[in-house]
Amino acid sequence: MRAFFFIGVRYACSRRGNKALSLITWVSIIGLGLGVAALIVVTSVMNGFETELKRRILGAVPHVVVEGLPKNQLAGLDNVITVSRFSSQTALLVNKSLSRLVAVYGIEPVAEHQMSIIPNNMVYGSIHDLEKDRSGILLGTSLALRLGLAKGSDVTVILPILRDGNLRTEIFHATLVGTFSLESELDYTLALMNFDSLSKFTNKNLLSYRLRLDEVFNAPAVTKELQGVALHVSDWSMEHGDFFRAVKMEKIMMFILLLLIVAIASFTIVSSLSIAVKEKKSDIAILRSCGLSKYNVTSIFMVQGTLIGVFGVILGALVGLPLAYHITEVVSALESIFGGSLLAGTYFNSIPSDIRLTDIGIIILASFSISVFATIYPAYCASKLKPVEILRHS
Repeated sequence: MRAFFFIGVRYACSRRGNKALSLITWVSIIGLGLGVAALIVVTSVMNGFETELKRRILGAVPHVVVEGLPKNQLAGLDNVITVSRFSSQTALLVNKSLSRLVAVYGIEPVAEHQMSIIPNNMVYGSIHDLEKDRSGILLGTSLALRLGLAKGSDVTVILPILRDGNLRTEIFHATLVGTFSLESELDYTLALMNFDSLSKFTNKNLLSYRLRLDEVFNAPAVTKELQGVALHVSDWSMEHGDFFRAVKMEKIMMFILLLLIVAIASFTIVSSLSIAVKEKKSDIAILRSCGLSKYNVTSIFMVQGTLIGVFGVILGALVGLPLAYHITEVVSALESIFGGSLLAGTYFNSIPSDIRLTDIGIIILASFSISVFATIYPAYCASKLKPVEILRHS
């Protein structure tokens, strides 16, 4: 190990000397640590929201819908877990003076446990009630409340149907047999009926099938594979892709914004090292006179600044990881102290958190790189000092 490393470590850990320098060093470490902690917490929370939204929305909507191919051929495709008959229709639900435009899914009740998370999120009733009562309909709890419906209530369903180039409407009555709660926008916009019951009104000549994939993000690849083979194929990304792209973009922008805060905190290292260089001029002159090169002088102060960065990143990780892991308890404690609810008016009862090692690694690496970059200028200035002039004026 070279001498400049030990000198840099000694300068970084020394408790003697300029009190202003010591204060700025601690401010640098704490500021960098808080920035790293904020990055870890916010990124984990954004991951948590993204994961929950994927589960609640993509767990209920069809991954891929195919028309014009037999069921056994679709079941043999890679990534496909299960296949069931499916239809989808936009409809207007009416109850007295109340109405709501929704998407009505025609499903096979016996297969729905394998196809979506809705059977596991029933508030009352069962998905199998659609098998028992062919005129039955399942609604999101919020949608049922908006329409003023209770279990056993009748609701008027108005379907726009295109036949022979003419737009017509089919009107029939359905009985509310159950409600579900996904804690997402689907609670307001989705209704389920028995496939056979809905098909009587849609009058489609070809069967449509719903594919459940082992990985939902393989859906665009499966769609591309079936294009040109099937009569019609669509996947979840065509309807919900923009929403999840917006969530991803928001996460990226939050990361960049907080990384800028880390960068600002890191530049206090510039001030700290600039003061250190000024204070250590005599030491630099002596070391240069003893044969230490400009490169080694630069390395001494880069080691000092890098250690400040290391301490700051470690502090941030030690604070940020437990905070991200226990964010629900922390928010609950703050709400009980200050009153109110942070998530009032949202689909969430608690703040989700998803700590991903990849993201933590990127945060630590990016923050450390910024802190190292901040050491370059003052370290370079130290290497440019002329020992003869320093000793002459000392």
